Amino acid sequence: MKAFPPAGHLLYRLPACAPAPGRIRELDEAVMAWADGPAARDRLAASLAGELIARAYPGLRQDRAADLAGWFAWLFLVDDLHDPDGTADAGVASRLLGTLVLEPGPAPDGPPLVRHLAHVWQRIARTQSRWWRMRFLTHTMHFLTAFRYEALYRRHRRTPALREYVQLRRASGSVTACLDLLEFATGREVPPLLHETDQLRGMFTKATDVVVWVNDVVSLEKELHLRESVNGVLVLQRQFGLTLQEAVNRVYAKVAADVHAFHAHERELQRMCSSWPGLTERDLTALASFTDGMRAWMRANLDWSAHCARYRHRQAAP
Repeated sequence: MKAFPPAGHLLYRLPACAPAPGRIRELDEAVMAWADGPAARDRLAASLAGELIARAYPGLRQDRAADLAGWFAWLFLVDDLHDPDGTADAGVASRLLGTLVLEPGPAPDGPPLVRHLAHVWQRIARTQSRWWRMRFLTHTMHFLTAFRYEALYRRHRRTPALREYVQLRRASGSVTACLDLLEFATGREVPPLLHETDQLRGMFTKATDVVVWVNDVVSLEKELHLRESVNGVLVLQRQFGLTLQEAVNRVYAKVAADVHAFHAHERELQRMCSSWPGLTERDLTALASFTDGMRAWMRANLDWSAHCARYRHRQAAP
């Protein structure tokens, strides 16, 4: 089975960021500084999070790199807990959600991941507008809540139907919160009204879908050995009676259509903004930066996945 898109796929036409090795090493060190113990260090080392950050956030300000590294250290560790072979219990997500408040205070007592998230959130929130914080908290809440639904599918050994899976996957991938962090990374927030336009929301949704569906393909071999049932390739295989390779091909056809749609929404947004009175140069710069960041994320996820040990086959669960 071929895990990556065929030559000539639209994903390869998106601009690729080739960060300097020294930059990747610097970001890897910033991620590892958040590790709490040897087990966490081993997991984070395998994630190559520094490479992902360097590729996906080309406009990252140096003074915000450590805080962004803290988010990704937490994200990979909590996501590993909820793998099919993970060790999370039902109370983990609720404890984590309890730390996410609009006006963060002192970090609470609790397990390391709870304190970690509270600390990172304090540092990120102090730089961002109230509107941005509301949006980011909503997306992070969706991510943490999705674990419960995925666990129910696994418990009943059920593969979701396509319609329900599309909605669930946008939440469970955590990509929406990661895209929000593009504005934190550059220090440029898109005006709230522009962010809620149909065009920008369409771009945001399509970029999210591209990342999570590619992730489903590149992680498929590992997840098959772990007897995972919640994966887009398996959803398409079951719903349309396909072979695995046919389902993978259909995923990449969907991804190409999503990239096409992203560009169409972008052109429409540019036309609308050209005649929208009151937009400042700062607004347009923030919008262009956010658009570039979403493009970077779609390509960065593909390039990083080719190197990352997270998606290599591990021993099947008993």
